[in-house]
Amino acid sequence: MKQLECYGVITLDPIQKVEINGGNPIRVVLGLVTMIISLGKATDQATEWFLDGWNNPN
Repeated sequence: MKQLECYGVITLDPIQKVEINGGNPIRVVLGLVTMIISLGKATDQATEWFLDGWNNPN
């Protein structure tokens, strides 16, 4: 690994880029759960609007 002088940044070789692991998997799970809940709520709201228009046409 080469270190750049001024910024304290480390540059990685292409092989090292493939080997990097990290992050917190709980964030991925929480994001997935949040997305599923949000899509469910959006679908429910769209269904309510559709049925309201279907049952009460103007």
